[in-house]
Amino acid sequence: MRSRWTLLAGLLLAGAAAFAQIPEPGPHPRLLVSDEERGQDEGYHYQYEYSLKDLQRCVGANPVARQADNVIVAFCDAALAKPPVTRTFIGRRLLGTSREALKRIFWLSYTYRVHGGEAYARRAIDEMLAASAFSDWNPAHFLDVGEMTMALAIGYDWLYDKMTPRERKTVARAILDKGLKPASDKKNAWFYKNENNWNSVCNAGMVYGALAVWEEDPDFCWSMLMKSLESNKLACHAYEGGGYPEGYNYWGYGASFQLMLAAAVNYAFPGKDGLYVNDMALSFDFVRFTATPAGNCFSFSDAYRKAKAQYMQVFGNRWGLYPEIRVMEETGFRRLCEERLFPMFLIGMAGHGLSADVPVDHYFQCGGTTPIFVYRSGWRSRDDDYLGIKGGLTMSSHSHCDQGSFYFESDGVTWATDLGMQNYNSLETAGVDLWDMTQDSERWSVFRIGPFSHNILTVNGHTPKVNHPVAFTRTWAPKEDAGQNRIGAEMDLTELYTEDLDSCKRAVYLWGDNLEVMDLVQAGDSVCTVRWAMCTEAPDVSLHPNPRFTEPKCPEADQEFTLRGGWHQRYLSAELLDERSGAFPGPGWGPLDVEYHEGDFEDLLPDGLPPLHAHIWPTTYDPGALEVDGMQYLHETDVPNPGTSLIGYTFTLQPHQKVVLHVRLYRYL
Repeated sequence: MRSRWTLLAGLLLAGAAAFAQIPEPGPHPRLLVSDEERGQDEGYHYQYEYSLKDLQRCVGANPVARQADNVIVAFCDAALAKPPVTRTFIGRRLLGTSREALKRIFWLSYTYRVHGGEAYARRAIDEMLAASAFSDWNPAHFLDVGEMTMALAIGYDWLYDKMTPRERKTVARAILDKGLKPASDKKNAWFYKNENNWNSVCNAGMVYGALAVWEEDPDFCWSMLMKSLESNKLACHAYEGGGYPEGYNYWGYGASFQLMLAAAVNYAFPGKDGLYVNDMALSFDFVRFTATPAGNCFSFSDAYRKAKAQYMQVFGNRWGLYPEIRVMEETGFRRLCEERLFPMFLIGMAGHGLSADVPVDHYFQCGGTTPIFVYRSGWRSRDDDYLGIKGGLTMSSHSHCDQGSFYFESDGVTWATDLGMQNYNSLETAGVDLWDMTQDSERWSVFRIGPFSHNILTVNGHTPKVNHPVAFTRTWAPKEDAGQNRIGAEMDLTELYTEDLDSCKRAVYLWGDNLEVMDLVQAGDSVCTVRWAMCTEAPDVSLHPNPRFTEPKCPEADQEFTLRGGWHQRYLSAELLDERSGAFPGPGWGPLDVEYHEGDFEDLLPDGLPPLHAHIWPTTYDPGALEVDGMQYLHETDVPNPGTSLIGYTFTLQPHQKVVLHVRLYRYL
């Protein structure tokens, strides 16, 4: 068998020219799974990669595949009693309807082909006819068109022989007129020149539509196929550096449809090995590491908090499936990423087998638009340590104002969290302009998106600059040497705060059991107030005097937070440091030592370090308390965030004053 990456990567390096002399696709079914066994077909001269018998054998022989198959069949049994989909909008989107149609048609068609049962085929056809009767598939939001086109294309191809000639004509005309032809409108089909998930999803839909109804208009379908394959090269940029700038959830969306696109082309034209993604193979590690031991995800950008099974890892490396199968089994296969595509899990298993080795690696680092550093101590327990650190570019697609942020789990408790995304429709219907990514956009006023909910510094209540990328200046990976136990990353954040600061550098790292955050901050020409914040999911948070500071090094430094989660307890304390206190580490200490030199602190005021104030801020809007510290950062349009607390410190610097804030999250042994 050819390499799965030759077959299943997803972007064209060779360009559409590689398909200039393609044969016509074979007989129906020609998408994803053939009715024939693998072997040379005399009429079409290509080798089938997956056959229906392969799929049936896999379901019969593999316990995990059998469980997955049972979930699909149970859904289909329940769907038989429901009315077909209707043209129902949520806000400006028909996307919910398109996704439900794709799930029903794909799952019902799968169940019929694998198990038989005329009722499943009939119901899938009825769903296609219902969607075909819609006036349109909402081309103003072309994701809706992309997913609906894929839905009908799969059903049309897989159930071709079960449909009457009239039904085939009705569905084929809908795919052409409501799916493919609207892509000629440049106003709506801007995805062709886009690099984000829209490119993958919409082009995948167009490819499926063109291949399914090829006989209806071969020249037009060929031109649509070429246009999508050429456009899809742009989506390659999302995987540069082995990461994914839009985060965990959107990897699941974009990459899943990217793999669907590649699968369709390679199954229809297996002799054309021109599809390949340069860094997509590395990005399988990205999504594996952004799922956390406690069942959450490192939820930067527009991501939801809970991890879902990224079963498309079946097309990735041999360690990719272990964490995903754990999620599936722990949740009874109820938490699936892009669940409407779930038959692909079984198709992938039928073609590649199932390899779910326990991972042995412990850290991941990527570059690209959104660099991240992730460490996890193990893969078997929900209590494993997990640290995620993020750089990036705030104005990139789906990003939040969170450069320099961190996420930390240990003992099954999320001590430092990211609240993730708020539902788009809840904000759009309130009139919030979510998609303007400029400095003064309303987007940054949304609590979960803007700076004030994130584990970062803010200065004078200003939004950090959105147009400056942040990369790591240094990282510390875990090593075998017992003498090296610092794990984390360092960043220069100065360009984000030029409105108020002369410099700002941060190091976040684990030192044994402790999470350490060191911030070097120097004020600019004016007095400035610096706010250090950390959002936590610890169920119980309190603030009290620190008994270990009998002689505080600066006023109010004796305030300590206690964070409790079940049987586990941690403490958060902070100190402002300078050279003269004797507390600042000397040369060779590590994270920021190269940035400090003799005399760096000579510009401190004679009175020494400023007062350090500890705070517990609200995370849910309260109309009776519109301002916190003179700043309104929660609004009526912000969703509640129960079970979370926002804790931290503020201090005020005089012009050009330089300090180091050292914050420790630690536990007693």
